[in-house]
Amino acid sequence: MTALLSKAAVPIIIAGLLFAAGAGLTAFAASKVSGMIETATAEARTERNRFWAAEIERANAHAARRIADQAREALRVETAANERIRAAEQEQVELEKKNAALPDGGACGLDHGRVRLLAR
Repeated sequence: MTALLSKAAVPIIIAGLLFAAGAGLTAFAASKVSGMIETATAEARTERNRFWAAEIERANAHAARRIADQAREALRVETAANERIRAAEQEQVELEKKNAALPDGGACGLDHGRVRLLAR
């Protein structure tokens, strides 16, 4: 009876061992695939971060160029405005000198010479 039991048990034991080996290989393959997925995910994340860092750097450089251009334009406009202010101040000084040089004939109001100064 033990011989019969042992003959019947051998295929079951072999099937059990094959099943255990298959389960072990499946778990090993799953861990390898999981590792490959994690590696691919990390590489994709790193590449994405590099891309966006480059985009941000490019945008910052563009913004810096625009700021520099605006600063140069503001300086140019300020220089032109200062020149116009100096010219207007100089013209005012000249008009005051011409006004002071006119005779003060004791007239009430504006005389002909002063009216000509205003026409400018």
